[in-house]
Amino acid sequence: MLNPQLDRRGELIHLLTTEGLPRRHVERLLDAARGLAAGDAPAGPASGPPVFLCLPEDAARDRDAYAAAAARLSLRPVALDARAGDALAGTVAGLEPGLLVLRHPASGAAHCAAAHAAPGLRIVNAGDGGHADPLPALALVQAMLEARQDLTNLAVALVGDVRHSRVARSAIHAMTTLGVPEVRAAGPRTLLPDSLAQLGVRACATLAEALQDADVIIVLPLGVERISGALLPSAREYAQTHGLTPGVLAGARSDALLLPAGEPTPGVEVDGDIAASLAPAQARLADLERHLREAALSVLAGGAP
Repeated sequence: MLNPQLDRRGELIHLLTTEGLPRRHVERLLDAARGLAAGDAPAGPASGPPVFLCLPEDAARDRDAYAAAAARLSLRPVALDARAGDALAGTVAGLEPGLLVLRHPASGAAHCAAAHAAPGLRIVNAGDGGHADPLPALALVQAMLEARQDLTNLAVALVGDVRHSRVARSAIHAMTTLGVPEVRAAGPRTLLPDSLAQLGVRACATLAEALQDADVIIVLPLGVERISGALLPSAREYAQTHGLTPGVLAGARSDALLLPAGEPTPGVEVDGDIAASLAPAQARLADLERHLREAALSVLAGGAP
């Protein structure tokens, strides 16, 4: 079965997910982002195809970020009405050749868009439900590479709501593709998917088990609906069992890299001191993701008509 992200020659035509994305394409995106960060000239065509932006109203910041990335590459950003995603198949079938940056609440929406896309339309998945969000996940991997260079001897712990995190799922696939030998997960049972073993992740019974000698710790935020719903009795209980504090982190390596995959809430996922210390990592991840947006648009625009 053909990978829907690749053409028959194995070249990248869509960026839908890190799952099944060949290592050479993962490394190409990371290398292109590093080049852009170093000041290399953008690799987009002099007068490139349009970049259609279909993101919901509550994603205005990300929509602006993609528009800025497109403009830097001399591509023409075109904002679509967010309601265009409601009739996804018809929308993508009617667009001219170019790129479509899509965020949609339904898991699998990006794959659906790729299946119905008019010839020459490339899809960039900016998040589909709880399924995939490749670029923030690649930013986490890029941060790990900056700090550790070699990923093939690392133990990485994911802490929090793995079940509903599209970034966590995408990061897991990217890490295993690049050779991370041990990925662990800790969280309340209701927030860990049953498929962890199939993903190559070890579910840990306790937070201490997950953090023991961990080289990298990725903090996953909780959604408000999880805290107040049936999946989690209370924020206080979560903080007691899975909240990160300096004392808890003492079980990891002394030089462990702590990365937030989103905005953790002080007093819940992390205590106040840890939250205050995360600002540099958050700023660096935002910068890495900015360059990865440009890299993805550049790579796909290079293959567009």
